[in-house]
Amino acid sequence: MKDSELKHNAKKSDDTYSMAILQPLLINLPYLPFNGGALRPMCIAYILNEIIINQRKMILEFGSGLSTILMARLIKRNNLGLKIITVEHNKEWATVIDRYLKNEDLQQYVKIIQADLKEIETPLGKVNWYNYQTVLSGIENKKFDLITVDGPPANGRKIRYSRFPAFTKITEFFQEDYCLLLDDANRKGEQKIIKSFQKFHPDLHFEMISETLAVFRKTNSFNPIPIQY
Repeated sequence: MKDSELKHNAKKSDDTYSMAILQPLLINLPYLPFNGGALRPMCIAYILNEIIINQRKMILEFGSGLSTILMARLIKRNNLGLKIITVEHNKEWATVIDRYLKNEDLQQYVKIIQADLKEIETPLGKVNWYNYQTVLSGIENKKFDLITVDGPPANGRKIRYSRFPAFTKITEFFQEDYCLLLDDANRKGEQKIIKSFQKFHPDLHFEMISETLAVFRKTNSFNPIPIQY
């Protein structure tokens, strides 16, 4: 069996195991459409473990979706005192997420910032990122200890660096002890972003989770990985 096939099978196993972990937040609740654009179950389970194990209190999310709803369900189910601010560029999708949250009485835990994409300059060139002023207004100078980056779309050569501003424009709003996650870290664009961020932040602890989730930590806290071989 080729190395690529082994890696693919390993990821499938990770996701299958993680789906079992996620069942308490899925059973007897409204169906959530897992699709190719969503975070992998392994990555979602890692994030939820990070919240619980390392006691995160303030979450900033770029790219709303299943993770938003499952984090909110976790907060409600476990009676956690934390808040999510999620940034989404697609107005229609933001409305869908808001409807899910409203139907499950989860709106009190999540603030959605709908911010259109706007051209912005970065060390890797010009990219379309969330309107910076809208983001600043929405986060209201809050400090975040968990930041997840799964948006905006970056699945093409011309937009491969679209997620870079999350690593340059808002770091002043990170708490002293923070965890920063980047999805789709197996792609060339995200790999370039990782190398650039590491260059300016060599003190951060870095690791790759199941080949697609990049994790940066200010301190090497308790390991929240759902499964480890």
